[in-house]
Amino acid sequence: MSEIINNRQQRIAIMKSLIRQLHSGEAEERVKAQLETMLDEADYSDVFIMEVQLVQEGIPAEEIQRLCDTHTRVLKKHLDLSETPETTPGHPVHTFVQENKALIQTTNKIRLALKKLESLPDAQDATAEMRAIQQSLNDLMDVDKHYRRKEYLLFPYFEKNQLPGPPLVMWGKHDEARNLLRQTLDGLQQTESMSAAEAKAYALFTIGPAIEAVDDMVYKEEKIMFPTALTLLTEQDWYEIYLQSDEYGYCLYAPEFAWTPEGGVHTEIRKPVAQHGRIQMPTGSFTLDELIAAFSALPFDLTFVDKDDTVRYFTPGKERIFNRSRAILGRKVQYCHPPKSVHIVNQIVKDFKAGKQERARFWIDLHGRLVYICYYAVRDAQGGYLGTLEVTQDLTEVRSLEGERRLLAYDESPQG
Repeated sequence: MSEIINNRQQRIAIMKSLIRQLHSGEAEERVKAQLETMLDEADYSDVFIMEVQLVQEGIPAEEIQRLCDTHTRVLKKHLDLSETPETTPGHPVHTFVQENKALIQTTNKIRLALKKLESLPDAQDATAEMRAIQQSLNDLMDVDKHYRRKEYLLFPYFEKNQLPGPPLVMWGKHDEARNLLRQTLDGLQQTESMSAAEAKAYALFTIGPAIEAVDDMVYKEEKIMFPTALTLLTEQDWYEIYLQSDEYGYCLYAPEFAWTPEGGVHTEIRKPVAQHGRIQMPTGSFTLDELIAAFSALPFDLTFVDKDDTVRYFTPGKERIFNRSRAILGRKVQYCHPPKSVHIVNQIVKDFKAGKQERARFWIDLHGRLVYICYYAVRDAQGGYLGTLEVTQDLTEVRSLEGERRLLAYDESPQG
């Protein structure tokens, strides 16, 4: 077979055929043996390109997501040989890797606590062990910031390079890990009303899948995603990610070093183009500085998606409800949402474009706050579709207002 697989694309084509057999239910051990034979001459980039092409050829991202763990398990022997990428301290990948080390330390801590819990007699009080496990799971919830930096800062660069498939699959795996962690924490809160034996059995049965999901994502990042990203992105791309990372926060690790690309800093990255004069509108005009300041002062968030489903603008408010970063500009709106909600986005845009609807409204409870989200169809004077405007507002305080206020009374002093 070696003479057949010397050509890289031939090798990838055969690998895809074998993966399709996995998808169709073929025996994993038989397919695994064939894949291992092929992978003697393959590397992580072959695995990545294989997934890209499978998505492009019509296998749904959700289906690849479902079998992603099987792929990794089959390929693990060879992926293990690749090294965790090394970068300069402060580089976004260095930060991701340091966070992963902290995540693995936390999941190992939970495993040790579970072993201690398992060794206790059912009648013995396990309160201390259960609280330690719950605290460590709370720490693991910090992984959301790690995932969101990937989703909103790193994934757009794959899409710009016509590689949207693997990020979609990985975003779905993020959601699986987040949901498992939330469900496990919610369940542990209920164990306080259980007997010691019941609480112990629940913890031992439910916690394992949640921490395995976190560990598996660390493995996929360091063996496939990050090495590929380091090949794909330029130093200036990484600098864009570096500049915006603070907005999302960090996971169990705080970067200790500033970082600049080897080629120097392109200062224009952070500075808007200066313009003079006024921007004339039908009902008045602004200078550019006035317009930027006015949109920054709005008590709600705006995001504009053009007629081609591309994100073109968002307001830079001081207290955003949902994270936005410049990395989403130029990105298809479908890639700005997790796979499980893309069908809703597509339906709204489809109905707006067809002229069937003008508005779609939602309201949710977000950590005790009433958040109101409304999508508006934006049209020209002739009714032609120009895009969609998303307006998000925290109505918690408004909902609590009573009576009237007719006299001047400031809510707080400018000095705080």
